[in-house]
Amino acid sequence: MAIVEVRVDDRLIHGQVSGYWVPQFNVQRILIIDNYIVNDEARKTALKFGCPPSCKLSIFDVQKAADKLKRKIDNGIRVMILCQNPQPLAELVKEGYLIDHVTVGNMASKVGAEHIAENAYVSLEERKAFEYLVQQNIPIYYQIAPNKQVENISTKFR
Repeated sequence: MAIVEVRVDDRLIHGQVSGYWVPQFNVQRILIIDNYIVNDEARKTALKFGCPPSCKLSIFDVQKAADKLKRKIDNGIRVMILCQNPQPLAELVKEGYLIDHVTVGNMASKVGAEHIAENAYVSLEERKAFEYLVQQNIPIYYQIAPNKQVENISTKFR
C-alpha cells in the first residue's frame, strides 16, 4: 500500500479533500480511522456519499486499520489516511504502524483549545497526541490546501 498522505481534518471528506487532495495525490482509497464513526451507520453513509467516485472508502477502527496496514492488505493502491483528530494516528503508531508525516488541515475552535495555525486549534488531548507523534520523529505540517504553503509546525509540540 502506498500511503500518499496522512491528514487530520475535522471535516473528513469535504470539498477540499474531494476536489484538491484526492487529485493532487491520485488517491485511489480514502482510509478513515476512527473508533466511533466505525459504529455510526448514518455517518458512514454520509461519508460514502461525499467520497469522490474516483476512489474507494474504508472506515476502520484503530485496531483493524493497524492490522490491515501492517499486513499491506491493499498493496499497490494509493491511499490517503484521514482522521478527525490526531489521537487515532498516535494509537496507530503505538500499534506498530509507522507513518512518515502528518498534514494538519482544519481543526475547528473548541472550548479551551490552543490556536496553532490559521484554521487549526488543538485541545489538550489533541496536543498530547501530536506531542507523542513528534517524539516518534514524525513531522507535523500545516497545509490547508495543496496549492497553499506548507508550514512545519512540529516545534509547537516539543
